[in-house]
Amino acid sequence: MTASRSARVLTRERFASVLLPMMTVIVLGILHQAQVFRDIDGRIFDRFAVVGSATAPTVVVVERDPRFAAMGADRYSALDRVLAGSGIERIGYLGFRDTQMPGASIPVIIGRSADKVPLSGRWRFDSTPDGPELGAVRAASNLAPSEYGIQRSQYRGLSGGGTVMPSFETALAGVEPSEGEFLVRMPRAQSIPVIPASQLVAGDLSGADLAGTVALIATPGALEPSLATPRDPDMRTMSEAIFRAHAVHDLQTGRQVVRAAAWNSWILLLAVGLALAIAYRRSDPKQLILRVSIIASVLIAAGGWLALEFAGRLLPMTALLLAPWIIAIQRILIRERRQDKRLERVAARAVQHSVHRSALREGARLPQFVDPTARIAGVEKSLLIELTRTGELQLVSAIDAKLDDIAMDFAELSRGLAKMRGRQVGFDAAALVPGWGCEARLTWIGGAERNLFWLYAVPPGGRSGKRGQLVRAAAASFRELFRWRADLNARERQEERYLPIDEKVASAVSLVARESDQVRRGFDTIDTAVMIFHLIGSPLHANRAMEELYREAEIAINETPLVDVIVALTQLDVVRVEALLQELVFRGGEMRLPMRQSGPVERILRVRAPDSMARGMDRVIVIEAVDITELHAAADLRQSVGLFIDLQLRNDLEAILLAADLARDPRVGAEKIGPIVGRIGEAARRATGRLDEVAELVRGANEELVEACYPVDARALVLQTLEKTVEMAEELEVGIDIQLPAMSGFTIAEPRALGDMLEAMLRVVVADTPQGETVTVRLEEKNTETLVHIAGGFGIGFGRLVYLLTKGEDQSVGEYRQINRGIARTAKWGGSVSYWGREANGFGFNVKLRRIG
Repeated sequence: MTASRSARVLTRERFASVLLPMMTVIVLGILHQAQVFRDIDGRIFDRFAVVGSATAPTVVVVERDPRFAAMGADRYSALDRVLAGSGIERIGYLGFRDTQMPGASIPVIIGRSADKVPLSGRWRFDSTPDGPELGAVRAASNLAPSEYGIQRSQYRGLSGGGTVMPSFETALAGVEPSEGEFLVRMPRAQSIPVIPASQLVAGDLSGADLAGTVALIATPGALEPSLATPRDPDMRTMSEAIFRAHAVHDLQTGRQVVRAAAWNSWILLLAVGLALAIAYRRSDPKQLILRVSIIASVLIAAGGWLALEFAGRLLPMTALLLAPWIIAIQRILIRERRQDKRLERVAARAVQHSVHRSALREGARLPQFVDPTARIAGVEKSLLIELTRTGELQLVSAIDAKLDDIAMDFAELSRGLAKMRGRQVGFDAAALVPGWGCEARLTWIGGAERNLFWLYAVPPGGRSGKRGQLVRAAAASFRELFRWRADLNARERQEERYLPIDEKVASAVSLVARESDQVRRGFDTIDTAVMIFHLIGSPLHANRAMEELYREAEIAINETPLVDVIVALTQLDVVRVEALLQELVFRGGEMRLPMRQSGPVERILRVRAPDSMARGMDRVIVIEAVDITELHAAADLRQSVGLFIDLQLRNDLEAILLAADLARDPRVGAEKIGPIVGRIGEAARRATGRLDEVAELVRGANEELVEACYPVDARALVLQTLEKTVEMAEELEVGIDIQLPAMSGFTIAEPRALGDMLEAMLRVVVADTPQGETVTVRLEEKNTETLVHIAGGFGIGFGRLVYLLTKGEDQSVGEYRQINRGIARTAKWGGSVSYWGREANGFGFNVKLRRIG
């Protein structure tokens, strides 16, 4: 991708990051203006309104009870006088008054129903004469329509043409009417007093303080529960009079609520959209969706409550609360779509290398690996069966078996196999193939376009044996390979054609990771220490042997560059190392450098780079620490054999030459020739036998240099061992009684391994010996064997000693591990080791080895 194209893509992404959130809030604003969210906004208002605080009531509901109705014709005048005398500011009659009255000293409002003028938006009262309403003000008593069955709003006024007809509530509250509706707060703690009119007229409530309030006079029917309100939206538990009283109370206290104007809603939505666009512009919406959306929702809810409580405005809460979540999801979907495209390309490139080098390259080849794997695992009978899409069974491959061995109807078997598809475990199948006469298992091994089932005879050892485990591991590997191929390559089936990119990438990553793990484990199995570096010198991978070498050299394996590693492992300085690497990188090839001595092991360092034609991104540098101790062992073997031949055969050859000279001497009589010839033959046979022993020894050593053995001087080896342990004996104040011959011949052994074993034995005995006592070390040589005897110490139980020396080399500890290892090697040299032990009676070791010459 060029720089200009990258800049264009970046510009488009930045533009989209702002434009799309703004388009989202515009759509939400249109839906809000279309009243789509009206009910949800109303329910949000309900939750806020019913939990509000209560204030002192400014409305008194006066009930025209039956007792009041039975009073005389002047009952309304008497009621008006009582109310006016108690400090009431206005009187509102909800319904007609049935008697005439003179003008009252305070305003009286009569609520009457208004009708809508047909084919217009105007309202009007009927033409009934004012008669009983002399001196009163008419006001519209119409209730605003309920919203989805809930009565939460009321008219502020109705259009009467050139003027605005006041609603009953605005007229009673004494506020200026205006067109439209307002939302009525009904806090649960708010109280509205209800007083019977008969008690007021009778003077029973003469002490009541009604100053500053208004009176709403209602019939008993208006006090019957008939409305569902925010207080109880599921039940009609509020009366019309109480509802109107709450509306009047809100108007008088200025707590009425109106819905936000359109321009207010648009400004708020655009501001929220812009803020969210800025928040998500340079961040990951997947990481911030919960944090940002929850914080934005809390802030919006708090702002909505403040606007409702202090400004009397109901904001477009639903649209505002949806905006953060929709914009976040929108940003995530856009980013996921863009990321899916990138991952699709990356996944294809990531698996291309692995696919071309693995069984995934061609799905039809996968079943060909079943039979070789079965033979390696020791499976004697095997059937690989394919269940076709039509439900038929087909034989793919077999080992010493045929499809007719299955003792079940194929149609029934097909139905059973269809149920097994996708199962990760095997099933007992001995009843399917009774003729095999052994335990059998049936398992599904996968398939993209095909469904393959493997029926095999369980190898000896059963399910718990290593062979059984190997077969199960092979079946699991086939299932993985088929699944990966189905995810990455197959597109014939409908469910695979629209496979999510996550599953494709997961399969790709699993394939690459699994192959990487297998390569790593493969490197770990070799003894040579290998490490791969990038061209720039940063480490890429090291096997286990190299990690151990790094620990020995105290080098940080993941932080040390190539130059510093070579300097630390060899005798070269930085300047020479950089010059060597420069030549190697330009020309490719291999260089060998001597390594620093690290313990008894001797190594050389091989540094290799690909040829100069390799691409830059593929250029790597490999270092390999090669153990040349075995090569030195072979050289020691050749030297020792040569010394043996030189020392041992020289006398035999000189004897033969001397005898031959004597036989040619004319002074020697015929009777003396026979013994001379016999001596010549005896010396020749002895020399030939020694050469045969040396040849056999050399052939065995060349096959396995690690266990190589050759003629060594046993006396010198025992003296070297004593030198290594004498300091320990002096510290423990233990004496060593040494019994050695004046000179010794040649004993078959590997000197280092034999010396380590004798040293471990001597240390064990010395450590167990009390102060002032003595340990015996004796070397004896016979015609064909050499015996090393080590004894002393306080002693331990024989059973305990056997346990320590027979646990195996990997489980033994300390000196006993070295002894255990030496016993195993001694047997390979043709020798043996015996030991004994008893408490308070000491213990010891006898090492018996082959001797030649």
